[in-house]
Amino acid sequence: MSPSIAVIIPTLNEEELLPRLLSRLLEGEDRVEQVVVADGGSTDRTCEIARAAGCDVVECAAGRGRQLAHGADSARAEVLLFLHADTVPAEGALEALRTRYQDEAVQVTSMSQRVEAKGVFFRAVERFADFRSSRLGMVYGDSGLGVRHAAYASSGGYKDLSIFEDVVLSRDLRRDNRIELVADARLLVSPRRWEKEGALSCTLRNWMLFVAFLLGRDPERLAKHYEPHSHNS
Repeated sequence: MSPSIAVIIPTLNEEELLPRLLSRLLEGEDRVEQVVVADGGSTDRTCEIARAAGCDVVECAAGRGRQLAHGADSARAEVLLFLHADTVPAEGALEALRTRYQDEAVQVTSMSQRVEAKGVFFRAVERFADFRSSRLGMVYGDSGLGVRHAAYASSGGYKDLSIFEDVVLSRDLRRDNRIELVADARLLVSPRRWEKEGALSCTLRNWMLFVAFLLGRDPERLAKHYEPHSHNS
C-alpha cells in the first residue's frame, strides 16, 4: 500500500513561483495528500495563493529551520517531503517516491536534481548534488529530502537555524538511517540564484560558508553573508 505524503514548503514572498509548484502537487493522479506552506512573513500574495489552493498555512518568524519545523508539526502524513518554492517535481517523480516508500526499510530519501538551465556548469551541479546526497548523506534543501514521519521525530527534527538547517538534519538522520537517492524522482530546480549572482560567485560563496560551518563557525553569523543574496527558498 502506498504511503501518504505531506509536502512542507518554507516561503517568503514567493507569489511568482509558488503557483507552479502547488499545481504540480495538488492536481493530477499522483497528487499528494497534504501541502503545508510555512511562511516567514510574506508581504505579497504568497499566503493568499496557498490558502486558495487548499494548503495548510503556518505563519511564524522568518528562518528556514524554524519555518520547516513548524510546518512539519502540522503535517499528518506518513512521509514528509520538504521542498523549496523554486523547485518542482518532474512528471512521475511523486509516484516514484510513493513506490520506493512501499518498502518499509526505506526511511530517508533524496530526489535527483535537474537544474532548468543549459550548460556544462549546471550538469556538473546536478551530478555533485546527487553525489552529495547519495554518497555523503547530505541532502540540501533543493534536493527534496523525504523522511518517514517517525524517523523525522526520532531525529529531533529541524533545528532553529537560518542556514545549514538541512545539513544538520541530514547528519542527525543518517546516524540511524541510510539516505537513499531515488533516481527516478527528478526534482526540477530554478536557476534563479545562479542567474542573479553569477554561477561561479554563488557557488564559491556557498562552498566557503559550508567550510566555515564545518570548522565550527556560528551558523547565524554565517547566515548574514548568505541571506542578502538569497530567497527564503
